[in-house]
Amino acid sequence: MKSISFKIILIAIWGMTSISAHAQTSIPFEIAPSGHITIKAIVNGIEGNFILDTGAGLTLLTKKFSSKMANVQKLNREYTAFRATGEKITADLYTTDQIMIGDFKDPGPTMMIFDVELGPFDGLISLMSFKNQPFTVDYDQKKLIIETPGSFKIRKTKGNILPLQIESSRDITLDIFTFVQVNKKLTLQFLVDSGAGANVFHINAKHLQELGVDVSDTSKVIKRTRKSEFNKDIETSIYSTNVAEIAAKDFPQIHVNEPKVLFIEGLIYDGTSSLNWFGKQITIDVSGKQMIVGK
Repeated sequence: MKSISFKIILIAIWGMTSISAHAQTSIPFEIAPSGHITIKAIVNGIEGNFILDTGAGLTLLTKKFSSKMANVQKLNREYTAFRATGEKITADLYTTDQIMIGDFKDPGPTMMIFDVELGPFDGLISLMSFKNQPFTVDYDQKKLIIETPGSFKIRKTKGNILPLQIESSRDITLDIFTFVQVNKKLTLQFLVDSGAGANVFHINAKHLQELGVDVSDTSKVIKRTRKSEFNKDIETSIYSTNVAEIAAKDFPQIHVNEPKVLFIEGLIYDGTSSLNWFGKQITIDVSGKQMIVGK
């Protein structure tokens, strides 16, 4: 959610899981026109439609959806996060009994509740639900697969293993990063953000000159400003252009040619990207600090 993509609150915000050890659990998902992974989840017996958001940091429910639920408890504490542009956001924290995704259960999750309208979506499911559970996003079969120790071992033998760097704050939020190379020249650490949609790339504008981007060339670079949804006095400058290539560091076979990139002034990361470009089957293992991309 720390990406500044078209999702309004996904950039604004920033349990132990349990699962049967005997069989994989597969949960069907859909791909929204925006490229977001959408899954069904049951929160305290109420089913909703959620975005699977590896960049959300923290699970979020809309106020409209949470009003349908019993036993939602407001905690006596709050959390301060920063948008990708550095804007500070402070929100109250809540907890509830459990989140069920298929047969997979996340008991006692910590969440945020916001009075926002997300269209057909009731909120975001973050990586906090999976901090101890490897899972696979299978874009071909459109399934979210909860891995067993045996199936996970097979994934490792058949895939490319990319190292992940983990950012966790006070055991409340969780995000993952990996290194990429831009134009075979610049190595940057990207937030991996499935909540950005599909084929979305953001890079800190300070790297424009290093990558040889001439912002005065309006035939190749489009500049615009975007006002904050929370503070209209804050504007962010964005430069849109294409780069030659983005590839996973040490895995040149995992790459995308001539992607459109938004260079963002004040971005608090080197860059961010969506998940889909890494491959068709992507296994995320937070506790092992690795992402396995099927060959």
